Amino acid sequence: MATSDLRDGAASSTSETPTSPPSTSVSDSCSSASSPVDLTSSESELPGLAPYDLIVVGFGPASVSIAIAILDTLSPESRHTYRMLFIEKQSEFTWHGGMLLPHARMQISFIKDFATMRDPTSKFTFMNYLHAKGRLLDFVNLGTFYPLREEYEDYMRWCADLVQQEAQCVVYGETVTGLSAPAQEYFNTDKIPHLAVTSARTSDQSRRTTRLARNVVLCPGARPQFPACFPRELTSRICHSAEFLYRSAALLSLASQSSAASFSVAVVGAGQSAAEIAQYLHANLPLGSHIDMIFPALALRPSDDSPFVNEIFNPEAVDGIYSLPDDRRREMFEEHKATNYSVVRSDLLGTLYATVYAQKLPGHTTRLRIKNSQCVEEVEVIGKQGCEKVILKLRDRYHPGPLETAEYDFVVAATGYDKSAIVTELLSGLKRYLSANEVVVDRGYRAKLDANVEARLWMQGCNEATHGLSDTLLSIMAVRGKEIVDQIFNK
Repeated sequence: MATSDLRDGAASSTSETPTSPPSTSVSDSCSSASSPVDLTSSESELPGLAPYDLIVVGFGPASVSIAIAILDTLSPESRHTYRMLFIEKQSEFTWHGGMLLPHARMQISFIKDFATMRDPTSKFTFMNYLHAKGRLLDFVNLGTFYPLREEYEDYMRWCADLVQQEAQCVVYGETVTGLSAPAQEYFNTDKIPHLAVTSARTSDQSRRTTRLARNVVLCPGARPQFPACFPRELTSRICHSAEFLYRSAALLSLASQSSAASFSVAVVGAGQSAAEIAQYLHANLPLGSHIDMIFPALALRPSDDSPFVNEIFNPEAVDGIYSLPDDRRREMFEEHKATNYSVVRSDLLGTLYATVYAQKLPGHTTRLRIKNSQCVEEVEVIGKQGCEKVILKLRDRYHPGPLETAEYDFVVAATGYDKSAIVTELLSGLKRYLSANEVVVDRGYRAKLDANVEARLWMQGCNEATHGLSDTLLSIMAVRGKEIVDQIFNK
């Protein structure tokens, strides 16, 4: 099974021209000798400033793969003739920081790293990372293809840092807010040669920058998704799994200080994240507490990571998937959902089952409960004895009857992510140039724009419906990054 490449998305889309300078300057040695282009002072400066050859929105795993493919493909001399920039909203590289739980392992072989499947001799491989860190032989002695998630995140960070050291083409702390076509006054042809990429300082949304680019790659990531029954305004007693580790210290402190006879936590969800969080809470909450795993399925299901099924994550499988009619692709998606959606690795399932079983032995108390077949219908936060409680109203999926009311001190929603809203917002300024007002992507991940738009746009991590389950995952990033680089630079 592959692990998801999911990161928070950008803010709402806008195409405003900036009126104030950015808080940082961009040292862009990926570009030519001219100074970097930050279009920040006034509209009158726009025509006199050169556009970028490439802007990549986001600097998560998909974008890092592209940056590495550029460094591995283009010579230093060739690279410096291009003006390139990667814009990342976070202050530094982070991958699933809220789920780097102790002992959590990757669900994908380390060989499917940023480079090995494309070029095993690249210095950006996981093996070279281990060598550089002095841990290669120790890792070999582990006898596993699945490193700890925190180690793999450190590998990714190491790659991101190497990219910045070599190319100085990443700007952190800027949130891209929208893509648009520049006004006619900024170019002299009938065709639209550039796209305008507008961003704002993440720490100060009033400070905006607009840059022009001939080629744009959109790697928007995804936003944590809550079911509609959750309140729009979340309290400190509710969090998404994406931020669980950031909130865990406060949660454990709250539990240790609680005067209640039993501190209770609900984990809503039936996937890998939900199972890992339930295991973590069982190991770390005080003995008087209890944890409920709540989900509508009849049982927790194992992920299918068998070798024949895993071939759908091979890079060459994308050709066959893309060529299928829409209905056949949907059928294939349903057939293979058990590789990635609402499933748990078999070893963790075994651990959880053993925990539940041990609770049945004499002298043991029930701390971890599996509340299967339960649909969360309503979520309400109330005040009780000077503190907040979260009330869940549950409906049995298979035995309808009165709603069950359950009271918790804290609720974690391991309920997935949404990508569509981010893409819609970021591309709202290009809507008139999209085919039938929709994003249609070709096999090479390039969005189909109106014939009079010469600028080119590629989409990453949001093409699952056309390119298959691997699109949002790490499995094919090395090969896919090279495919896009070859198109951009005509290799």
